[in-house]
Amino acid sequence: MENGIRLAERGSAWLRAGGGLDEALRRFGWFYCGAEFCENLLPTPGWYAREAEFFLGRGAAVCLLTPPVSEKGLKVLRPVFRGLARLARAAAGRIEVTVNDLGALQLARETAPELALNAGRLIYDNVLLADRRKLKVLNGEAVRLFASLGVDRFEISTTGRQQETNFGDAKAYGFRPSDIALTLHYPYLNLTSGRSCVTGMPDIGPEDSPAGVACRRECAACAFELSHPSINEPLTVRGNTVFLKFPAKFYRNADTLRRRRIDRLVYSPFP
Repeated sequence: MENGIRLAERGSAWLRAGGGLDEALRRFGWFYCGAEFCENLLPTPGWYAREAEFFLGRGAAVCLLTPPVSEKGLKVLRPVFRGLARLARAAAGRIEVTVNDLGALQLARETAPELALNAGRLIYDNVLLADRRKLKVLNGEAVRLFASLGVDRFEISTTGRQQETNFGDAKAYGFRPSDIALTLHYPYLNLTSGRSCVTGMPDIGPEDSPAGVACRRECAACAFELSHPSINEPLTVRGNTVFLKFPAKFYRNADTLRRRRIDRLVYSPFP
């Protein structure tokens, strides 16, 4: 079982500032860096390459996260993908890029075919049906479509329990369990994401264009906990995304995960 830690857009600077870098390098083989849910948090193109070089230079592997994007975000990602492709040629499988946008997926394939790509937590449901109790592959055609684009790893979030799968009936659905690999993020489940948020984006009137609105990135300061009378669990809001936290251990051992094609666990110290 591979283990990783999600640092998001804070990257290695967060570990260095808190004095946790050495411990993290001992505990985790993969480091997940970059904006995952919001294009307003995209770092500069050179930031991604610097993060990759930092962790590769310390013997670790790195997965660079990218968010849903508009035309604005695609302009940022084009040089990002090209820069990472140059590093990937010498990294021997230790660089991956997670995409959460089909346009970004197409751009990555066109500009950097060397990159190993993953389907992120916002687009995995083009192939997988996942809820609290079930984790199922939709059909073999969906698996083959993503495979033709170089994607066979899909990222999902914990739901706090072991999910039933249809992997035992894979032949009837037209795929083989070995066709996919799963990365499981914990302890936070991302429930929903929007194009804007209540913390960093000012009000945009009907006559205003959001293209000229600058995000203040206030979500970097903290997350908010809220409750609702119809929901038992407390909700956590960071930026444009609402999360549920499942802190309890949800599996007996690594073999129970591997049978569900989960071979990598990624811990998030913050939502």
